[in-house]
Amino acid sequence: MGTPFTKITLFIFLIQINLPAPLPAQTITRPGDTAVITMLLAKARKAPADSAINIFKQAISIAESNLKQGGSRALTDAFTRKLVRSQLELGLAYYQNLGYDKSLEIYRKAMESAARLGDAYFLGECNFNIAEVYLEQSRFADAMNFYRQALAQYNKAGDKPGEFWSYTGMGIVQKQTGNYKDAIQCYTNALKMAQLGSLKSEKAICYNNLGNVYRRQGEFAKAMESYQKAIMVFRETKDDDAVSDCLNNIGNLYLDNGNPFRALDYFKQSLQIVLDKGDEYRLIIRYKNLATAYSELKDYDNASQYLNDALKLAEKSGDKSFIASCNMLFGKLNADKNDFTIANAYYEKSVNLYSEIGARSEQAEALVELASTLLSAGKVSEAVIKAREAEKLAELTGSLKNRLDADLCLAKCYDKSGNPKQAYEYLKKATELKDSIYSVEKNRTIEEIEAGFASSELKMENESLTQNSILQQQALRTKNLVLILLIISLLLSAALIWLIYKRQREAKREAGLVKQQSALKIGQLSEDLTAKERELTSKTIFINQKNQLLEKLIAELEVLKKSEVSPGAIHQLQVQLKQELSPNAWKEFELSFNEVHPGFQQRLLENHPGLTPAERRLCAFIRLDMNTREISSLSGQSIKSIEVARTRIRKKLNIPHEQNLTNVIAAL
Repeated sequence: MGTPFTKITLFIFLIQINLPAPLPAQTITRPGDTAVITMLLAKARKAPADSAINIFKQAISIAESNLKQGGSRALTDAFTRKLVRSQLELGLAYYQNLGYDKSLEIYRKAMESAARLGDAYFLGECNFNIAEVYLEQSRFADAMNFYRQALAQYNKAGDKPGEFWSYTGMGIVQKQTGNYKDAIQCYTNALKMAQLGSLKSEKAICYNNLGNVYRRQGEFAKAMESYQKAIMVFRETKDDDAVSDCLNNIGNLYLDNGNPFRALDYFKQSLQIVLDKGDEYRLIIRYKNLATAYSELKDYDNASQYLNDALKLAEKSGDKSFIASCNMLFGKLNADKNDFTIANAYYEKSVNLYSEIGARSEQAEALVELASTLLSAGKVSEAVIKAREAEKLAELTGSLKNRLDADLCLAKCYDKSGNPKQAYEYLKKATELKDSIYSVEKNRTIEEIEAGFASSELKMENESLTQNSILQQQALRTKNLVLILLIISLLLSAALIWLIYKRQREAKREAGLVKQQSALKIGQLSEDLTAKERELTSKTIFINQKNQLLEKLIAELEVLKKSEVSPGAIHQLQVQLKQELSPNAWKEFELSFNEVHPGFQQRLLENHPGLTPAERRLCAFIRLDMNTREISSLSGQSIKSIEVARTRIRKKLNIPHEQNLTNVIAAL
């Protein structure tokens, strides 16, 4: 059977975000909540399954809360869209975790929200996703109904990809129920949609699905042609999963055509891709098909091993179609071992499961196997009843292979019951069908198609080998050229090394002379620096003494202001002395300081531009390890002012209280 697909819906966000803490209800602006929902959806898509479900629920809760508050039509539409998107994504999360019932519940709520919105695209998405769940549950009638509704809505919205997937889903349903003509029509319509939308991969999907239907009909040549068209596109687009599906389908074709050895080759190629991907869903099919091939080759140990693995995964997935097919194969294995009682039990279970899901073609196969086992057990009348049921189903589905198997089984039944005439009639019908299905011409066509494909691949491989040969010759020529250049380079390198060695000897001799001259210059500079430091210290002491004298004079003049001397004249003299006190001292100090500590003021300005000129001046005093009283005397500021300024500097330089300010400034 074809591999069911899942359509990934809506909105891919590329950046994971951290959500802000919820705001108090009275401060939230409602339009902003749509952005919060968008962020929640983006975060959920990146989260593990359980966390994602909780985040989707949170987004739905915010949307519903805002819708209850009402508002303008534009506002309610915006929140309704967010609600539908959140519900669709929550439904998809449940679907991917096999929570089909919960998924249906959420999708139906999304349908109600989309109906209020009146958006055809969203209605199409809701209908399509519900159909997908029903398809997984093998509820084919319900799936078909919702696919049709989805198709109508997508058509109304002008969404060609949506129409394509709807037709494809309908085709899968029709194939599963044995309506092969209708399935071909659905896939043909899907192919038209793919061609209109220039959807390359989707066209390949159509060819693959058409191949499955042709194979079920017994049209093996058409099936092989369709598979080859599909696999070429899938390999070109590097779609490994789809390539694996095609290889598996070609293996099934050879199995149906009675060639289990060729089938095994394709099944193993397909299995390797699936194992690399870790795809459990596809593993069920691959294991079951390998078990079937080994069972045809009477290798029951390998068949049982692969079949047990397939059944475990099938029961884990809950897919009734897979479980039924595994049970049917277990029936065959036990029938081959002549354990007919156990074989009948497996066949009965398989028939009932296929009947339950409406898979008529597969049900017909299981009925034929059951009839054959009953016949082997000597229950002829029961075998005839089951074989006739299979014949009716085969006629309904139009499957030539099902009819052939049913007619052969009936021929054996009537022969064993002592009715050779009836047996002959069914044998004659079976012979005609066999000639139609397995004619030499058809087998030759299959081989020619595969050979043509293999020839195409060989041609490409030969071209690749030829190209590689040319590249190897070019590489050899390049290698020889590189070798010659390398020898020349070695000779030049030797000459260069000798020259470098000679120059290094001369450079060392010159460096020795330069080092001696540098040592003399450094000694001279050190002496000059020591002299300037002494000069700076002397000037600092002189300025300090001068300022102390001036301060004393200012204080004495303050006393004289209270005597008979004119207070105005004395006050004017005080003002002039104060104006000259600090600037003149600083100018003399600054010149000497910059000579002893060049670049200090520039570094201070670049690293801490927020410092004022007065604060930079204070930093210079601190750099000389002067205390607050000495700085006060030299700058003409009060001790309290200097302490405040030191605090401001500490704050601007981000110096903690426990760290020494003088040490930090000395390190600048």
